[in-house]
Amino acid sequence: KQWYQRRVRGKESAVLAVSCYVVEPVPHVPSGPSEPDAPEEFVLRPIMSLNPKTGSVESMQGVNRETIRRSDSTFRYSEQPAPEHQNMDGKRDYLFKCLDKKEDVQNRAYGTDHLAMCIQDQDQKPIFIMDLDTGKEKSMILKPAQIKSIRVLFGKLVAVFQQLLEETAADEKDYKNDTEKLLPDDLRFALRFERMVLEDLKNKMSNMDVGALSEIKSYKEPPPIIATVIQVVMLMLGVCGEEDLQEWNKIKTYLNSDLLKKLSAFDPMGKETKVDIHKVNDRLKGVTATDVRKGGSMPTYLLYQWIVDVISIIRVGETSRASPPGKEIKPPEKSERRSSKSRSARLSTIKE
Repeated sequence: KQWYQRRVRGKESAVLAVSCYVVEPVPHVPSGPSEPDAPEEFVLRPIMSLNPKTGSVESMQGVNRETIRRSDSTFRYSEQPAPEHQNMDGKRDYLFKCLDKKEDVQNRAYGTDHLAMCIQDQDQKPIFIMDLDTGKEKSMILKPAQIKSIRVLFGKLVAVFQQLLEETAADEKDYKNDTEKLLPDDLRFALRFERMVLEDLKNKMSNMDVGALSEIKSYKEPPPIIATVIQVVMLMLGVCGEEDLQEWNKIKTYLNSDLLKKLSAFDPMGKETKVDIHKVNDRLKGVTATDVRKGGSMPTYLLYQWIVDVISIIRVGETSRASPPGKEIKPPEKSERRSSKSRSARLSTIKE
């Protein structure tokens, strides 16, 4: 439900806020037998947003879950930046521009830069519109490589969404492991999403060898951002004590094949896993993915992403201990179940 929006911001720190809209088709009722077929039309329903001030994810329900129609005259789309003093309230039809084009649309709205992204299924039917706010600074507008990494995340999100639909249609839970049996449904699917992301990263890291770490070991005194990432990795794996983390010559001795094996085998939800995420956060305070990408090497960037992915899974586990297990997915009515099966079928392959 809410976890993926924080992950987008963790993946690309330039994203300050995220809003998610479900795309719903509008049934067409012909006024007469001679009326030609009308083009397919949609409405958007916001379901959640990441608040940039509080860092919390807010679900849209009840009166807060408005219906956004194309016909609302307040919407305006502009490819040119709007003056800062201009009233931008309600000017969101760049979302419909994205929906029509089925491609990313950059727009200036509410005094900040927005990127609208259309998430589609295998039949190129729109499922979600994601609205990413990158703030007032033009330098923070997302680059193609950043957009690609976010779209990969969204692809995994929809894959998990498909699994939820399949369970709902079958009216039967499909637990992947014993841990899932202890989790409420929202956290169970959050865990699946996080594990997908981590496994994808491990596949990338499998191409790393000791030679990939040689650049890091070659530093007599590494740049601070590289030293910080390596220190956090050592701390999380329990490779060395905190007293040794400040001595680079000692840390370098652990940059070997055994470290790569530990990274690959590490289970964030394992019974023996003990990671103090507060200490990790303290050491990484002020460090972003953009900083590491610019100031570090590719191995350092992969290690930073490993840290982020592992911490995300641990947070799911901590949340689960504070949440009652066994939250049920309410089975749909029979008429709705047929619709769920149809929608589940066409979500089987996600266009990324």
